[in-house]
Amino acid sequence: MNNFYKEIKKIKSEDCNDSLVKLINRYSPVFLSMYSKYCALISSKGADPNDILSDKALIIYESAKSFDLTKKYSFCTWLSNNVKYRCLHLINKKTKMSLLCERFKNNKVEEARVNPYSNIEMKGFIFNELEKLKDKRVSNVYKLRYYSGDKMTWANIGKNLGFSSQTAINLHKKGAEVLKRKIKDKK
Repeated sequence: MNNFYKEIKKIKSEDCNDSLVKLINRYSPVFLSMYSKYCALISSKGADPNDILSDKALIIYESAKSFDLTKKYSFCTWLSNNVKYRCLHLINKKTKMSLLCERFKNNKVEEARVNPYSNIEMKGFIFNELEKLKDKRVSNVYKLRYYSGDKMTWANIGKNLGFSSQTAINLHKKGAEVLKRKIKDKK
């Protein structure tokens, strides 16, 4: 085993190609053993297992370069952990990509749905309830926000009605609370 530590020292200090070839030949079975534990999981997540396998020489080289000869663990353990982390990183990356794709797909489906405020029955219910309020500004905020064509910003609503954007937000919130209560009472 110490002969291979000499090879690792040569790789660390001189980037010795012959030493790297010897190390690759010696530790390929260790690499493949750890890789085989994650191969099926990598495939199940939709990633290509060959992405790790094709980097075998690079992973062994990087492991040799980063291996600390003064520590009490073996190079075999160090390499196994590096292979494991590479596999887990690929799985994690692919999982995140899948989640982002799914989230994007769901957002597109959500955008494609009809605006719930455009339903005539819903519109009648909303304004029937909001018109009952003493503060008539609430229904005006809803009209500008949802029924003026494009969805107006709070600043534009406030400007049109003669108050601040924060007041527009507060009036909208007040209307939302009333509508939530009325909807809950209806059930």
